[in-house]
Amino acid sequence: MTDLADATRLTLCQRIHRFVLVLERFKRNPNRREAYHVLSAIEALREGRYEAGLQCIRAAELVAPIPEGLALLPGLHDDMTATELREALRAIVRPVETDVPASGVAEAAGPEAAGGDATN
Repeated sequence: MTDLADATRLTLCQRIHRFVLVLERFKRNPNRREAYHVLSAIEALREGRYEAGLQCIRAAELVAPIPEGLALLPGLHDDMTATELREALRAIVRPVETDVPASGVAEAAGPEAAGGDATN
């Protein structure tokens, strides 16, 4: 991935996180429109379409209407909670974060972790 893609991915993750954080701070769940657009942003993040994800989170912030063809269809966005949105974001972001410390722990442990004698 290029530095620009990494920066855009980070920006998208932060914007989704902040949106959910505001919902939690005000102790409310997203309305149908907000949930639809946040879920779309999370899906775009999963697929690596970061610019599209930024457009989706912008639509959530503006409470933009759901696209006309989907507005009358029931979906996951109908009864979504802020906690469920946070978990959906965490499911995508967490695997990347857990890989880094796991390899760092083995390297930082040194020869003692490999069964060597630390009193040499």
